[in-house]
Amino acid sequence: MRRLILLFAMLALVLAAQIPAGAVVESEVPRTTASFDDDVHKVAYAGDVLYAGGRFTSAVDVDGTRAARHHLAAVDSSSGELLPFAPVLDGQVLDLVATSEHLYVAGDFRHVGDVPVPRLARFDLATGELDEAWRPSPSSTVFAVEPAGDRVYLGGRFATVGGHAQPYLAAVSASDGAPVTSFAPRVQEGAVRDIASGHGRLYASGGFGSVEDEKQFGKLAAFDPESGAVDRSFQASVYVLTRQVVVDGDRLYAALDGRGGEVRAFDTSGEALWYQAADGGMQAVTVWGDTIIGGGHFDKACDTNHAGPNGECVDGVKAPRGKLLAVDENGKLLPWNPNANGIIGVWDLKVHPSGTGLAVAGAFTTFGGGSMEQRHLALFE
Repeated sequence: MRRLILLFAMLALVLAAQIPAGAVVESEVPRTTASFDDDVHKVAYAGDVLYAGGRFTSAVDVDGTRAARHHLAAVDSSSGELLPFAPVLDGQVLDLVATSEHLYVAGDFRHVGDVPVPRLARFDLATGELDEAWRPSPSSTVFAVEPAGDRVYLGGRFATVGGHAQPYLAAVSASDGAPVTSFAPRVQEGAVRDIASGHGRLYASGGFGSVEDEKQFGKLAAFDPESGAVDRSFQASVYVLTRQVVVDGDRLYAALDGRGGEVRAFDTSGEALWYQAADGGMQAVTVWGDTIIGGGHFDKACDTNHAGPNGECVDGVKAPRGKLLAVDENGKLLPWNPNANGIIGVWDLKVHPSGTGLAVAGAFTTFGGGSMEQRHLALFE
């Protein structure tokens, strides 16, 4: 019996060594964790703490206990349990970013508790307290926030920030929240939905029609992070709403909410390397090891990366993929299919800093074709 146990142990080690780094976990069902009563729009990791922001006003812990959580909450990603962090915001959260010191929160809210901090605020990660002195005060919705060095970039529908006219894409000081007036991009005809820094650039995506009067930079463009001038060496030529972008190595990945929907990979010049099409909008994208994960409101994906103008599969068939899909670095569709439900589906995806887990935020309520209930937040290992 002892020899048999040792044999099985050695076999397990051999099989584990054969699993490629970054491979998607075989399990297609998330862990049981705290859940929420309405959409979770964004998530952000700070170590093992996972912050969630959205439209929700209450949460249900793993033991079934219900607690008030007004648009912002925190979950222990190890245990799945709801944490005490519970500031009261009076409007929905649309973006979250954690740095080593702060949690940045953006959206449609006007107040945190009784403190007026319209649409963009930050909290001290060590204490959980609102930084009441930092108040950039954009004039309308903020969809995206990107801290980088001594600046914090923001994108949205606003026309001014701190009284300074700078529509759709702006920068403020990380120290005091004052507008950085030397950063003056000319984004036109629509909102910025996401921002990502990398390759010495600032990438912005969204529904805007042009930049500096040039339509070839609409929807997805790169900017000089100092001046805000458009970087003409990057020309992606995207013509549909681009909801999210992520930089990984020498590539940029984007979630396109058009042509049905697709994840598209670009090199640093903006040339498209491949795309993975689905039958509904792509709203989120992230990189997990060697795998690219896409999320949205689709139900099927093409089993090749060749699709027509409305997401139809040109030389393949549509494979079931409920709101989530995975592809390899060459754009090949992988079999992973957690099969979430809902119409709107997935809003955001974030990988644990250690690479050991994936957080999914959205409008879903079940996985596995209805076999498991997990509302609006899901954690995969």
